Formats: sequence, structure tokens, C-alpha cells
Amino acid sequence: MLPRSLIVPLDPPQPPLQVTIHEAARLLAYNTRTIKQLIERGELSAVGEGRLRRVPMQSLLAYQQRNRC
Repeated sequence: MLPRSLIVPLDPPQPPLQVTIHEAARLLAYNTRTIKQLIERGELSAVGEGRLRRVPMQSLLAYQQRNRC
């Protein structure tokens, strides 16, 4: 067992700044095709092209706020 002086508290994990199309779909409970359509219509922003495309978390949160029931 380590002495208390050597134990360093861990910072809580930070949410990612960007997520993949698949992760965005999972977070919003949408199909990946729907996420791609939202990006094409400009309702979600995305960075990159093709398989490297990422959706900023800020864009997902803003979309959720705009589309609250």
C-alpha cells in the first residue's frame, strides 16, 4: 500500500470536445444516417471529411436545446 503522501487524487473525466458520427447517433438515440442528414442540412456542425468527420459536443448540446419538447 502506498503512503498517503504519494496518493494523488484523480480529476474527474472530462467530456470529449468532439465525437464521431456513430457516437453522436448513440448520444442522441438517432440513426447514423439521421446524423449525416442533420449535418447536410446545417442543423449540426461537423469538422473533417469522410470517415474522419467529428461533431463538436457544443453543436450536439445546442441541437438538443433547440429541439426540446
